[in-house]
Amino acid sequence: MVLILAALAASAAEPRGWRLLWSDEFDGPAVDKSKWAIEDAALVKNNERQYYAPDEVYIKDGCLVLRSRKRSLGSREFTSGLVETRGKFALAFGRVEIRAKLPRTQGIWPAHWMLPDDGSWPPEIDIMECVGSQPNLITMSLHTGTWPGLYSQSEDFIGDDYSADFHTFALEWEPKEIRWFIDGVKRFSTANTIPQIPMYLILNTAVGGDMPGEPDETTEFPQYHFIDYVRVYCRDTPGQFYLVTAAEHGRVFAAPKASPYKTGSEVTLTAYPSIGYVFGEWSGDLQGSENPARVTMNAHKNVRAVFVEDLNAPILLSRGKPVKVSSVEKPDCEGSNATDGDLKTRWSSEFTDPQTLTIDLGEPHPIEAIRLVWEVAHAKDYAIDVSDDGTTWKNIHAKKNCRGGTEEIIGLKVSGRYVRLTGLSRTAEWGYSLWEFEVFGR
Repeated sequence: MVLILAALAASAAEPRGWRLLWSDEFDGPAVDKSKWAIEDAALVKNNERQYYAPDEVYIKDGCLVLRSRKRSLGSREFTSGLVETRGKFALAFGRVEIRAKLPRTQGIWPAHWMLPDDGSWPPEIDIMECVGSQPNLITMSLHTGTWPGLYSQSEDFIGDDYSADFHTFALEWEPKEIRWFIDGVKRFSTANTIPQIPMYLILNTAVGGDMPGEPDETTEFPQYHFIDYVRVYCRDTPGQFYLVTAAEHGRVFAAPKASPYKTGSEVTLTAYPSIGYVFGEWSGDLQGSENPARVTMNAHKNVRAVFVEDLNAPILLSRGKPVKVSSVEKPDCEGSNATDGDLKTRWSSEFTDPQTLTIDLGEPHPIEAIRLVWEVAHAKDYAIDVSDDGTTWKNIHAKKNCRGGTEEIIGLKVSGRYVRLTGLSRTAEWGYSLWEFEVFGR
């Protein structure tokens, strides 16, 4: 497992038997994007009604704030906030502790939860869910199984009004048991079908949807989900050390992957920049500009990759170019949405395999990179081909077990006028759904 992120908070009191591994106290002027990705999309799930907008996520008075408002954006009636550590931090086993003051009123749905870092589902761990019409009721859940067969274990706890003040929601996840705590008191546990794979954190407030129901005349806006801190702990075991890495504008990969590492383990770290950036240097417990670089695990390590703008970066070629698709789910999900640069619009296909989306760049261009921004209903397996005439195709990339989210394919050295994405198998029962398909070159 690659644990991704940084900065231990020395001020945090460590529970007995646990060592602080990763945290965010939200004391800075803005959200730390080396730790959190801020959602900007109208996610299609659970019949929710919000658009997750970046301006609904901010820092104020030492808290992360997720604001929910009645505001039209991206064909949705409401806006709200979501942050996640996907691609930045993941853990398999540990203690997660979140101190928060929850929003309230009908149709409001705050949650702290976890999903697999490999893009699969289930499992899902819900540390805390609350419906705003019952602000004294907390739901704690574990969902496992193999989709569409879902095995759910859940417990409700009725306590204080969790919207009136701050409370601490914690999860202790060990290989054979998961325990849920509210304000230090264990309220639920299970030893059945415990997930064994790395998972990342999600903090959000949904508006509407299957669980809370629709907002009505009693719903009050704006609503605020305040999060004072997030702290993640690991078991403090002699002879075992953890590697925590951080990066903005890129990612860090460790080989071999382990959590924890045995004393003396040699680990190779490779920094991969996002499109438009280049690697600059390492900071923290690793210094220098060598990439890849090696670290010896003789202590807990915190390493940050620093990326800088690439002054010779390839340009975006596909913006506004004509698109041809094999099918469209509904009229407002046409293929041109995937090249319009607007993350509020998407292409969505019919619910069959295979499906294709083809961009016409107008003339052959050198192609160096491609960015795919998937909606929740992403491809499981896909291929990308190029052609000069739209008849003879050359494969330039193939992917199996796609994780979804934002994917960047870099280091391409090909040319072509037409670029075709072929979805070979879907990750869910819906069609292929893509916010953007971006082609970069010269």
